[in-house]
Amino acid sequence: MDLHYLKIFYEVANEGSFTKAANKLYINQSAVSIQIKKFEELLNTKLFDRSSKKIKLTYSGEVLYKIAEEIFQKVKRAEKEIERIVVYDKAKIVIGSTHLIGEQMLPRILRQFVMNYPEIEFDLIIKDRTPLIKDLKEGKVDVALMGTYYVKDKELEVIEIANYPFVIIYNEEIDDPTELAEKKLIMRNDSPLTRKNIANFEKKYKVSLDDKISVQGSIETIKNLVKEGFGYTVLPYYSVYLEIEKGEFKVIEEFDNNDGYQLVVTKDKYDKKEIQKFIKQLKEFRI
Repeated sequence: MDLHYLKIFYEVANEGSFTKAANKLYINQSAVSIQIKKFEELLNTKLFDRSSKKIKLTYSGEVLYKIAEEIFQKVKRAEKEIERIVVYDKAKIVIGSTHLIGEQMLPRILRQFVMNYPEIEFDLIIKDRTPLIKDLKEGKVDVALMGTYYVKDKELEVIEIANYPFVIIYNEEIDDPTELAEKKLIMRNDSPLTRKNIANFEKKYKVSLDDKISVQGSIETIKNLVKEGFGYTVLPYYSVYLEIEKGEFKVIEEFDNNDGYQLVVTKDKYDKKEIQKFIKQLKEFRI
């Protein structure tokens, strides 16, 4: 279907007059009449009843008018969206994140981001690291936030954002850190840095932290176990800072070994304005 013909038909139907439609479209009336006739021949149906002084839509014309109205409303919305992007520098990014960063830090980061860059809209996708990288390469997300991880891929750019210390946390104050030897260590069994920090703690205080509950995959479960008094744990500060601020956790020990988070983006999108603004916001964020 020729949209040029459809536009002329739509304006004639709107105005109820060939003359008024011609004036609105800045063409002469005979041109309007000729093109409507060609459109009717193309569709093999009459669109207007011309038997009276005032033109009326036929049944076919009424059906087509409703469809045309929807089409041109969408065209107007599209024009406004493009204007919003061009004139007001509006943009949108799809942000992917692992659970830990997405649940702990991202809401605060985004609150500041929206305040500083109200012209940029966003959608969020929260996933584990491996499917997140897959989504990134397939274009389903524009950027991916994750903990420090060696990404070896020539298509991807990795930007280190920040590093934070590991901390031992417990649900109440402890005067002597060696008291932890009498309590259960709730331990992530998939974290080499956690094991290294525990070994350093044992060496420093000459204790053995052998009484353990092993948890794989869920830091939220570990934190909830600590809240319920099952024991203490070792986690990166950024993963527990909210609970520390609220007084739910007490920091018993802070380690020199750090853990951080990074942003990963495909190299072809790295220079996009909205992504550079998001990176800037990430680097300015402090907890």
